[in-house]
Amino acid sequence: MRKIWSILCTLFILQGLSLSAQNAMQKDLDKYCSNENNFFYTSVAVSVRDLNSNNIIAEVNANRSMTPASIVKLYTAATALSILGDDFRFKTTVGYTGTIEKNGTLNGNIVVIGGGDPTTGSKFFPATKSFIDTIVKAVTDAGINHIKGRVIIDCSLYKDEKESIPKTWLFEDYGKDYAAGVFPVSFQDNIFQISIKTASNSEVTEIVDSTNKSTVELEGMDNDSTILFHSNADDQLVKITGYIPPNRNEYVVRSAMPSPPDVLGMELHQAFFKKGFVNYTHQYQIVKKSMHINVLKEIYSPELQYIVGIMNYYSSNNYAEHLAKYLAYNQKGVGTFSDGALTILSYFKTLNMKCGGAALYDGSGLSRTNLINANHMSEFLVKEYDVAGGKSSAFYRSLPTSGRSGTLRSFPFSANLVDKIHAKTGSMTGVRNMAGYMETKSGKMVAFCVMFNGFFDSDYNMKEKQAKILEMIYKNY
Repeated sequence: MRKIWSILCTLFILQGLSLSAQNAMQKDLDKYCSNENNFFYTSVAVSVRDLNSNNIIAEVNANRSMTPASIVKLYTAATALSILGDDFRFKTTVGYTGTIEKNGTLNGNIVVIGGGDPTTGSKFFPATKSFIDTIVKAVTDAGINHIKGRVIIDCSLYKDEKESIPKTWLFEDYGKDYAAGVFPVSFQDNIFQISIKTASNSEVTEIVDSTNKSTVELEGMDNDSTILFHSNADDQLVKITGYIPPNRNEYVVRSAMPSPPDVLGMELHQAFFKKGFVNYTHQYQIVKKSMHINVLKEIYSPELQYIVGIMNYYSSNNYAEHLAKYLAYNQKGVGTFSDGALTILSYFKTLNMKCGGAALYDGSGLSRTNLINANHMSEFLVKEYDVAGGKSSAFYRSLPTSGRSGTLRSFPFSANLVDKIHAKTGSMTGVRNMAGYMETKSGKMVAFCVMFNGFFDSDYNMKEKQAKILEMIYKNY
């Protein structure tokens, strides 16, 4: 009887200590969020949950709808890994139509069928840089040395989708390098880049097209210089305006490619021309109707777990939107952005979540119409941790580490928090959020979400305030 009483006393003591810590955290958060001057016009939301029990330890405005920005990528990553699997690989198929004569002449076309792979020619995966060479080698290995037909880029995967970017993105983001479009065939992260050399008066003295796949023209060579990208393929223009600094040997300007399939078509045609397989006057063609081909090679992307790792480490909107659109195709047979968002929302039902209040319109968080609340995110993180496999899961391993990697590398954390947080940040004008996991001072694990919306202070100052809140969580539990 004494032994049982001793155990019960111990449990009550531990419970009391836990409640005490919980109350202290809530008290500190309430005081800080209420008295901080810069929060007067700012919407602040905090939700902290014990990772083992899913109990809310502390919360501030945790059910308030907020703009999530890039922490939406946590939802996208988890959904993709769950539905497609850690080892899933995108597939690009290379083949030909017609017949190959004994002398090596192809009486037909070379066809590249896009499979939604965002990594082809990507700077994040050096092995994919040889994408063009891999295709040329496959053609050469088949004994082909002359092509009478065309290079065909098959974009039929998303034939029902007319938009390359979500309709809910702001117009001011169109064409930016962080807002590249989604296509069945991608190339070099769908980013176009030029390097500009300027004189002392900001006059442009040299333009270098680093991708060597189009001519570049320039309008306005004063302090309001307008750089004009002109693609020979389809006459599409991308205009970038802004001040060009003087005395620069290399001033790099990046933009979203208007049509990556066109760029790939040009690049591939040029590669065949250099080999003497086609005449210079031969053309490539983009089609949205699936074709029957004789397969020469299937080119696979890196595994999804590594793609998700890059997406969360660099907060790649392009990778996130590719995953969302492919999820829609995988689940519904139609690759649209709206169906991608609905697929992600449907994943919450499989987690048996109690919290609601999430409205998503893209997979990256760039849309201003996305809305979530802090309690929804913290519960999602607890549920996902359990179903994905904890710290060993691809989902957990994809998250940047405080003071070490990704967007958390240069965050103004105290020494206490270095290596203690695995999380994803989300930011845009007036938005600074973070969500993820933390090992507290006592060694316990929590899931947290801290959101700031509508602030007028500098982004760095808001980072400092976010770090203070995370310090309170760390010390009080």
